[in-house]
Formats: sequence, C-alpha cells, structure tokens
Amino acid sequence: MAIVDVRIDDRLVHGQVCSYWVPHFSVDRIVVVDDLVARDEMRKSVLRLACPDRCKLSIFNAEKAADKFLRNIDRGIKVLILCNRPHPIVQMADAGFQVEYVTVGNISSREGSRQIANTAYATPEEWEDFQELARRGVKIFDQMVPTNPRLDITDKFD
Repeated sequence: MAIVDVRIDDRLVHGQVCSYWVPHFSVDRIVVVDDLVARDEMRKSVLRLACPDRCKLSIFNAEKAADKFLRNIDRGIKVLILCNRPHPIVQMADAGFQVEYVTVGNISSREGSRQIANTAYATPEEWEDFQELARRGVKIFDQMVPTNPRLDITDKFD
C-alpha cells in the first residue's frame, strides 16, 4: 500500500480534496479515520456522495484503521488518509501504526483555538496532540493545495 498523504482537514471529503489532491496523487482510495464519523450513518452517506467516482471510500475508527494499515489490507493502491483533527493519528500510533508525517489543511477557528497555519487553528487539546505527534517524530506540514509550498511547521510544537 502506498499512503500518498495523511491530511488533517476538518471538511474531510470536499472540493479541494476531490479537485486537487485526488488527481495530484492519483488516489485510488480515501480513508477517513474518525471514531465519531465511523458511527454516524448520515455523515458517512454524505461523505460517500462527495467522494469522486474514481476513488473508493473507507471510513474507520482509529483502532480499525491502524489494524488495516498494519495488515497492508490495501497493498498496491494509492491511499489518502483524511482526519478532521490530529487525535485519530495519535490513536493510530497508540495502536501500533505511526505515520511519518501529516499535512495540515483547513482546521476552522473555534473558541479557545489558536492559529497554527494560514487556515488552521488548534484547540488546547489538539495542540497537545500535535505536540505528541512531534515528540514521536512525526513531521507536521502546512499545505492547502498541491500548488502551494509545503511548509514544515513541526517546530511550532516543540
């Protein structure tokens, strides 16, 4: 399996992912990793409708996703992992599957959050998750679309 990107974007499957990232990486499968979304049939239906025809869509909780990736269940295809916040990536690492890097896209501003990149904000809990990822050696990049430069923001979480 070739994981082509691990992207944090609170919009999950949306226009930028479908119009820019999927063609840029020639993605075969989008894997949404989120415990709440995995239990929400309505939200899963909406994400399936938004997914481009050229891709398959899987929606897993973090534990199941880690297990699938550890077993190389999608060997031989290009996979884009999408999360709406950093916590599922920490949970996957706790379950034995650690990624090398994450790319931060859009994370909307919310009460108590602070800006970490041009269009990304983190709550105190998310900040701690980013710090944990950085402590584990996971690089954290900011990149909205493939034509933008990819900026390493890992040092923000030291």
